[in-house]
Amino acid sequence: MPQPRFIHLRLHSAYSLLEGAIPVKALPALARDAGMPALALTDSGNLFGALEFSQAMAAAGIQPILGCQLDLAFAQAERPGDRPPPPRPVVLLAQNEAGYGNLMRLSSLNYLEAGAEVPHVTLDALAAHAAGLICLTGGASGPLGALLRARKAEAARDLAARLAGAFADRLY
Repeated sequence: MPQPRFIHLRLHSAYSLLEGAIPVKALPALARDAGMPALALTDSGNLFGALEFSQAMAAAGIQPILGCQLDLAFAQAERPGDRPPPPRPVVLLAQNEAGYGNLMRLSSLNYLEAGAEVPHVTLDALAAHAAGLICLTGGASGPLGALLRARKAEAARDLAARLAGAFADRLY
């Protein structure tokens, strides 16, 4: 097979409610037609399609990469009484079995610890469960992008340093 030019690492299936419409069963053919030897499934806030995706991709000879997009609560309110900025998405990819275990834990915490708030994970939870995970910071829509757009360069540097402390060379 020729060198791949692109491997999709941020794909939402029909399990990403209101964000994706592609059935997991269709993904192996789409990846094969695009010349991708691997593909990541990163549904928002859940791992509902992980088993179905893994089995379908493996049967087609394509490497499945399991991941999840989770909203990260990345900053506190600036002043007492103010609301903190809304959580922003990061993508987490399982690098190994330990990473998959941590991905499952974070996906559960996403709902269990948010209470009445929008589902999210905290920086502390993310750092505690970073082993075996690769973190994609979410681009312009992620927490770093939000801070940079708000012209909060120092806060962005601090967040990047905190994420780098948790993920080291697995932060992109």
